[in-house]
Amino acid sequence: MVWAAFGFNGQVGLAFLDGRQNSPKYIETLENHLMPFAENIGRRNWEYQHDNAPTHTSSVRKNYLNSKNVTALEWPPMSPDLNPIENVWGFISRKVYENGGQFYSVNALKTSIKSAWYNLEPEILQTLIISMEKREYDVLLENGKILNY
Repeated sequence: MVWAAFGFNGQVGLAFLDGRQNSPKYIETLENHLMPFAENIGRRNWEYQHDNAPTHTSSVRKNYLNSKNVTALEWPPMSPDLNPIENVWGFISRKVYENGGQFYSVNALKTSIKSAWYNLEPEILQTLIISMEKREYDVLLENGKILNY
């Protein structure tokens, strides 16, 4: 499993996660990857978005982010249209597997994923963030139905 996050002005270092994830492991990922990123951007006005996976909605996670003064966006279940990281995973996947890419080791796959992640154009990430207001509006117009983003 791969975890990543991004903001208007940059990307978090990728985290390759081993084994089944739970709230303590998720908090460890946030502590080791998200919080240093937050420090680098000077803790400017930002909100953290994740999906509604049980480890993301646990009270332990909520308490952790509250203790760090991080605001997490609340959003409806079953709404991948509202999470721009899903679009990023699509870009990454297409890049990793372009030209019929095949991998015969985990390290080769990880290297390809890292290359795709760190070579994403900043404008792509910025456009996805800017699109959030329209995404929210479109989801409301469609009464929560899945959109084609």
